[in-house]
Amino acid sequence: MHRLILILLMGVLFASCQPRPQSLSQVKSRYATDDDLRIHYKTVGRGSQALVFVHGLGCDLHTWESQYAAFAQQRGLKLIFIDLPGFGLSSKPAADYTLSFFAEAIEEVLDQEHVRHAILVGHSLGTPVCRQYCFEHPRQVDALCDVDGVYVLMPADTAAAVQYQQAMQAFASGFCQPDVQSYFTGFVSSLAGPHTPQHITSYALSTMPHTPGYVACSTMRNLIDLRHWTGAPITVPTLVVCTQNSGLEPDNQARMQALYPSLTYIQLSTCGHFIHMEQPQLFNQALSQLVSSVRR
Repeated sequence: MHRLILILLMGVLFASCQPRPQSLSQVKSRYATDDDLRIHYKTVGRGSQALVFVHGLGCDLHTWESQYAAFAQQRGLKLIFIDLPGFGLSSKPAADYTLSFFAEAIEEVLDQEHVRHAILVGHSLGTPVCRQYCFEHPRQVDALCDVDGVYVLMPADTAAAVQYQQAMQAFASGFCQPDVQSYFTGFVSSLAGPHTPQHITSYALSTMPHTPGYVACSTMRNLIDLRHWTGAPITVPTLVVCTQNSGLEPDNQARMQALYPSLTYIQLSTCGHFIHMEQPQLFNQALSQLVSSVRR
């Protein structure tokens, strides 16, 4: 009996001494399953509160490598990095890729990981996905971080609203053309700022053009559906980090304040769309302050 206890204790000690993976790429993959849908994700750390990272259109969880490096050592905090359905190593079914479809995939992961308190971090498309999760599972969200998120905010003027809606439909239609891979390649070039390092553009080119056409088309058509854009506020503490390079309106901060009454707002002038990759120190510091403000 004593020998068995000693072996068990040595096993625990050995496990605790295992070196932490040096990069997110080295973290073991996990899957949550909903019927035939497999949702790929990675997790590190323990705690009742989770920091949940959701990538943008055409990307995967590896966009968050700098955030893994910055937050993996924090005690009492679980990190979860998710590949949305249709992207990365998750299933890519012939489905209707609505914001609710994505939000429920997040819920499958959080339920499997027994998470009841989450801080959501969404980049680009990941922001409206996280917003939808907030609306559908409000009691589980402690805070929200928007990284240059996508919004469909109709102008009050009727004529301007018509033009805006037409522009949104034309933009979404670009992802429904037969040669969507070439469209994606051109789209990636518009996401870089004047000082964006080449390795960030290379990452985007290694993932985004490989998005299945049916996934991209369905996602974008559902994204601009006005039923998702009622202007309903989200009251949890929210950090918005955005860049003028994405063509922000002059009143963007006021618009965000209306959507997020408890807002911290950071607007950059020359950074590209992948702010968390291009300015990781600035972004990680701001995110760390948000996490500290709602830590349980």
